[in-house]
Amino acid sequence: MYIYYSPKTMREAVLPEGFPTNCSLPVDEEWIAKVSDIRWVTYSSPNAVSSRGSYQLTVESIQKDLMALKKAGFSGLVTYGSAGIMGRALPTIAQSLGYQGLIMGIWNPSNQNELNNARNASALPIVMGYGIGNEGLYQNRERYTIPELCSAISDLRSGTGKPVATSEEIDDYAFHPELLFVGDWLFPNAHPYWHSTKYPMDAVEWQTTRYNDMVENTDRSIFFKEVGLPTSGAPGLSEKNHDLYYRKLAKTNVRFVYFEGFDQPSKANSSVEPHWGIFNAARKPKLLGWNLMGYRLFTSNGVNDGMIRECSETSGTGCEVDASSEILTVGDDPSNRQVRGFLSFNTSSLPDDAVITSIRLKVRVEGFAGNPFDKRRQLKVDACPYFGSSAKLQPADFQAGESCVDAGAFDGKPVNGWYIADLDPAVLLINLNGVTQFRLRYSLDDDNDQRTDYVKLYSGDADNASKPMLVLRYSIP
Repeated sequence: MYIYYSPKTMREAVLPEGFPTNCSLPVDEEWIAKVSDIRWVTYSSPNAVSSRGSYQLTVESIQKDLMALKKAGFSGLVTYGSAGIMGRALPTIAQSLGYQGLIMGIWNPSNQNELNNARNASALPIVMGYGIGNEGLYQNRERYTIPELCSAISDLRSGTGKPVATSEEIDDYAFHPELLFVGDWLFPNAHPYWHSTKYPMDAVEWQTTRYNDMVENTDRSIFFKEVGLPTSGAPGLSEKNHDLYYRKLAKTNVRFVYFEGFDQPSKANSSVEPHWGIFNAARKPKLLGWNLMGYRLFTSNGVNDGMIRECSETSGTGCEVDASSEILTVGDDPSNRQVRGFLSFNTSSLPDDAVITSIRLKVRVEGFAGNPFDKRRQLKVDACPYFGSSAKLQPADFQAGESCVDAGAFDGKPVNGWYIADLDPAVLLINLNGVTQFRLRYSLDDDNDQRTDYVKLYSGDADNASKPMLVLRYSIP
């Protein structure tokens, strides 16, 4: 049972008699401003083998982890332990990748290996400070004492010239009010989920209330180290709620660190603990990860992909529908009838307020028949939420066009077997609430040579490596 410390607890907290005066040297405004300009994320490798301070890692695996986080716009890292490679190699790797800030964690304030690594890294510009301990005073199950923390904080600060803090669960300030005087800024863990608050807007309200309580009742700089909602492991949790929570929280005054970079499969003490990550353990982005990157990759839906053949050379209407082949043919047949291809992408998982900034359509080439590009014909792309009354392919989709646009054309030559079309987001409406469809056709309906002339393209019924791809870049206001 958590006992939430109230504003009254903070207002009435006094420095205990005999408390070490060197346990805190409040950070200055310049440091606070720099922290505020960085997007921070806690980093633990998904390959942890025992505790926060012990890893079986390589330089290569750390580089891959940090490159994934960098793509999501993170420029600051908060770690938990500095043993081994996490203390020796990680700071240099992070700096080489362009990270702007690192708060190095020391899991055990008595571990000289961690402390030595932290001191040795202090000359690097990226190192902005240290966090000694994490939830080590958890209620009555202590891994260390406050005097031990104060001694380690003072020694590390004097040895590096960098500020130092510690982290406890926010309610533990009720058990240890003297924590308000420990460290150079307050760095609490404040999880709405562990306070029976798991829906996004409720969680954001809880978070801002707790933050404002601290800001209004202490003169210390406040920086929440752990906040968040899990994406799975209990009813009501989802990637959508996780994403919405963070996007709303980022618009408040709360200064916080995203928790955490990657899922941690080794955490088995509760059903939700493996599922806090922005990326999964294989570095695949969850919904929040995609939205932070402003980038999504969709593969086409074979159910609604297919091709339609024209009724006759001059009819301009569709007759024969093939919605099951893994190969689409686009061009004209021996009777000079056009064959048009159709691709369907479910783009409903994009944020409702996404502003599309770039659209790329990629289709893999299987082969050619005849000379479909004769007479300078272009392979054109029409786009439409639906070509008919639904996403299901039907003959009238061949000629449908009232709500559709000419979105562009594929480049003349395939690149590594793929045709690429960069489409105009100014004219192309991506359906944020459902399916976006594309129609592939040649700019000249036929070449009148009474021969088969078409390009053969893989559809969404093909294997995963060959499916058509839609790559979207976007911003969120």
